[in-house]
Parts: sequence; structure tokens; C-alpha cells
Amino acid sequence: MYQLYRDRPFLVLLIILANIALTTWCLNLDPVINNDGVTYITLAQLMLDGNWSSAFEVYSWPYYSAFIAGIAKLTFLEIEHAAFFLNTLLAISLTFAFVCVVAELSNNNSRVIVIATLVIVFFPSITKYRSFIIRDFGYLSCYLWSLYFLFKYCNTGKKSDLASWCASVLLSCLFRFEGIAFLLIAPYFLFLFTPKKSPHHKAITLTLTAVLVLVSISLATWYLNDKYAGLIEIARASGKDVHNAYDLFLAQTREQLSGEELTAWGLTGVIVSNFGAVFYELIRRMAVLYFFFALYSYIKGNDFKNVLVKQMWLVYVLSNLSLLMAYSLYNNFLVSRYTMATALTLLLLSPLVINRMIDSIKQINHVKRGGVILMLSLLALSSIEGLDVKTNKNHIKQSGQWIKQQLSESSRIFSNDPLIVYYAGRDSNERLNDAYTTPRLKTYLGNNRMSEFDYVALSTKPSYNDEETLRKTLEQRYGAARKIINGVDRRQVHIYKISR
Repeated sequence: MYQLYRDRPFLVLLIILANIALTTWCLNLDPVINNDGVTYITLAQLMLDGNWSSAFEVYSWPYYSAFIAGIAKLTFLEIEHAAFFLNTLLAISLTFAFVCVVAELSNNNSRVIVIATLVIVFFPSITKYRSFIIRDFGYLSCYLWSLYFLFKYCNTGKKSDLASWCASVLLSCLFRFEGIAFLLIAPYFLFLFTPKKSPHHKAITLTLTAVLVLVSISLATWYLNDKYAGLIEIARASGKDVHNAYDLFLAQTREQLSGEELTAWGLTGVIVSNFGAVFYELIRRMAVLYFFFALYSYIKGNDFKNVLVKQMWLVYVLSNLSLLMAYSLYNNFLVSRYTMATALTLLLLSPLVINRMIDSIKQINHVKRGGVILMLSLLALSSIEGLDVKTNKNHIKQSGQWIKQQLSESSRIFSNDPLIVYYAGRDSNERLNDAYTTPRLKTYLGNNRMSEFDYVALSTKPSYNDEETLRKTLEQRYGAARKIINGVDRRQVHIYKISR
């Protein structure tokens, strides 16, 4: 980072300004925060109110919210603005980390560094999430810095670089628990890097390995049991023999087999299916051309200074793929943005491939030259298209704001969308005390618990049969909606007064 600033201060300034401009652009097009953002902001508010114990009870890994609370306290910004400010800083850090890794791979080639800057700043999968309040920017930033210091250590052998790698990994754990996985592969680095002629080499390495593995496994076991405690209780309430996270995994795997007995053949089918899902989501996050650039670069091996750097890159890729497979198998689904760490690791090779393509334009025939220009044009078009992040949720925000302005603060509100309750200005305890989902609304209508509320705001989307059924039920019981707020693509919010 220092070398980048020393040699190219103007580029550093451009990176900062570009990130600020793009975040502003995305927030202007998509001013409605994401559902996870409601949780993080609510936890941060609890922390600012001094209610740390409640924050940890609600969410077992609330450190990202603690950073938001810290920014709000230090800058006196409103908590939502503090969250966006923090994410902008993290996005800038992520950009610098990516450029520094590519610079390390390219021997600080000026053109490659400029290409890397353009690739990461306008990478569609980064742009897509700039208006989100998510911890991924913090995790991905620390993750890329860890890779940078590891590559540096491979070339310099300085212990300070290895210590910086360890610090980056530890910091990444505060944003996402997946950082623990890179502590688990630390023993591999210990065996690889510890001088074999040093005194008590084997004893020291084995002891450190045992400690790292035990700590990581203990943390992972605690986290899984804590994170899935609610699902375990639900499974037990439904009559399933589930007592811990491992039992839950087996039960969910059987569900993927339609309740059939878990056999080796059936498990193989589940693994293949989940691998297909991981591969599909990875390609979706990367864009096909970038993926093939990485594949081509690795096979050719021209973009790695030495074999050790290539080996470390592959260890990171395989570790990430293993994490994605484990998550997909355990949860029966995969959140698309979780593939971002793998996507960015593969993307690191793209600037080097693009640079070689540019170099080759004058040396190849017209047909190949046209193909190269076409590929580069497609990448540019995908980046430009990625800037269109216009939201379809403005009516959700408007609904919450209408409730806040028109209804008294003492009115109890229920909705199948947590954003409506958030924008209605309800306090943190009310936002955390209930699950604002369509299934929960359906349950409350079935057991007459709706009488506990004064109003219900039903968010509907076309072709969602459950929501249309709920709308008809609410009209039959409580009469016509007091207010209907229209959105794009026939999306609506219907606000009903609950008669006692």
C-alpha cells in the first residue's frame, strides 16, 4: 500500500474518489436498505444504548454492528449514515487490496495496475452491493490483504509480512466467521515456511498446529450450535430427532433426498447437486469471461512469479470452494454473494490476461484481433450495465414513512416485510421481537394473534399466491385497505386497520 501511494499518489486519489462517487451513485438509485441491514443497524443501536448483552443474545457475531456503532459515536453521524460511511471505507480498502495484490503479481507493471483498478472499481458484483449494509466488504477487504501479505512473504521471507497475514485473517474473522477457515489452513503454512533446520522444528510446528486446530474447531463448534440453535428447536418441535448441529445437518440432507434413507449413493447425489449450485453461483458472480481468464492464466502459469505463489493462490481457491460446499450442503441453499471471496481470488489473474491481450493486438491476424476487441468490449459493457442498480423497493420505504407520519408511535404494526417496520420508525426492541415474514403473518391470522396489533402492512408481488390469499383474507376480516401504495411491476403495500 505504501509503495502504491509513494509511486502513484494520483492513482490512489482516483481510487478513493471513484469509490465515493460510485457509492453515491448506487445509493441515489437504490436508497432502500437491505433486510440484513435492518438487523445490523438495530444491533448497533442497542450497543449505542449500552445494551450489549441483548445484542449478543440476538446475534452471536455482532462485531460488524460494533464497528457501525463506533463510527456513529466518533463521527456523530446518524446510525444509517455511519453504516454507509463504514462500508465506503471498506470498499476503498478492498479496492486498494486488490490492486496491491495484482501489483505484487505483475512486478508493479504500471499498465497492469491501471487495468486492475478499472476491473475492481467497476466489477459488477461489487457495484451491485455498494448500497447494501453488509459485512462482506469488511471480510473481503481483510481477506484480500491477507492474500497480499502472503504473496509478499513468499517473495521476501520477512516475518513482518507473515505477521501481517495473521493479523488480516484474525480481523476478517470479526466480519465473517469464515475467516476461521484460514486459521485452519495456517498449519499448512507453518510446515511450509518454518525453517527445517531450526531447533525443535517438528515439536514447535506440531504444537502450534495442534493449538490452531483445537481453537478453530472449538470456535466452529460453538458458532454452529449457537447459530442454528433456533432451527434445532424448530426441528425438535416438529418431532425430529435433532439435538445438535450435526443432527440438523443429517436431517436437512435427508430432506434433500425427499426423506429417503441416507445412503452413500444418495449422499453422492446431494454433493454433486450442491457442487453444481456452487459452480453456477460462482460463474454468475464472476461473469463467464473473467472465469475463463483465470482458468487460462492458471493453466499457462505465466502470471505467477514463482511456484510458491501459484501454490498459495490455489490453496486459497480450494479453501473457499470447500467453504462454499460446506455451507451449501449444511443449509440446502447458497447465498450468491458468499461466492465473492472465490470470485475475487480468481479475478486477480484477469488484469494480467487483459494486459497480454492488449499486447497481442498488433501481432495477431484480423480475425483474432476482432475476437480480442469483442471480448474486451463485452467486459466493458457488462461493467457499464452493472451500474444500473435501480431499486424496485421505493414503495416499501414510502409505506414505512407513511405509517410513521400518519399513525401514532404507540400503534403496534405488523408486516411481512421488516423494512416497513424499520422505516415506520419503530424502536429496536420492537424490530427484534418478531419475525416479519409472510409465513409468520399467515400463522398469526390462523391463530388470531393479529388482534395484538393495530395495523398490518401487507407487501405483495405479482404471482406470489400466498400474499394474494393473505390480501383477500385481510379484506374479508377487516374491510378494505386504509392505504394502498403502488410500486413498480405491480408491487403494492396494503395497510389495514385491525378491528378489535
